[in-house]
Amino acid sequence: MLVSAARSFLPGFDRPGKTSGVPGHQESMTVHQIQGSSPCAGSGPAVDVRTWRRCRLLEAGFPVSLAQWVAADPRFDLHALLELVDRGCPPPLAVRILAPESRESAS
Repeated sequence: MLVSAARSFLPGFDRPGKTSGVPGHQESMTVHQIQGSSPCAGSGPAVDVRTWRRCRLLEAGFPVSLAQWVAADPRFDLHALLELVDRGCPPPLAVRILAPESRESAS
């Protein structure tokens, strides 16, 4: 037998099942709003996608004009942009790297 029949290798897990025996386990999930954690987070009405994209870019350190321009162009992969910036790439360079191909150069 490759696995020990003793349960000592997982202390606190003496009952079968994924979540049984887990300290601090809650039966239901709740949503907590963190006030002041983000300028985009709030308890107000939902914002449109363009506004959300702009806000995420601003939070990542994009200049306002660049954030507005990129947020308005759905061809930009926002997650890829933010990943590059998280790795230390300056926002203008990240935009140049991930710039969508223009229609003129595609033909």
